Amino acid sequence: MFLNGELCKKCGGKCCKYYPGIALPKDFGNSRKEILNNLIRVFKSGLWTIDWIDRKKDLYFVRPSIKGYEDVLFDHSIQGECVFLTKNGCSLPIERRPTGCLLLEPIENGKCVPHISKAEASKEWKNYLDLLFDAAVEAQKINFEF
Repeated sequence: MFLNGELCKKCGGKCCKYYPGIALPKDFGNSRKEILNNLIRVFKSGLWTIDWIDRKKDLYFVRPSIKGYEDVLFDHSIQGECVFLTKNGCSLPIERRPTGCLLLEPIENGKCVPHISKAEASKEWKNYLDLLFDAAVEAQKINFEF
């Protein structure tokens, strides 16, 4: 975990303004049931999305939504500001931040070194694609009760 509040404050969250961090399955729980339930919850919030590298190869990953694209469950935006970035920094408590954010190393020149790639994250999500898509379907269900 790389946390350096001073460097991040000086930088103003450039990395978070460029692209949201990448989440791993473990960020949503320790068991398949817990991961599924938490994915449903966060997808329903509209603040998390499913992105991909290559849909034909089932290379998907989860990340926070981009501002202006809240409630878009499948989003392949190339760049944009993370929904959790505020003028005071990240609105998520440290224990709820995606692994990709925690593994983003701030350095002096205002750039950050990512220690996890979209490809690495997609490989980790491969074993959870059933949960990912089940959660997406469940989150999109419309309640017709009046």
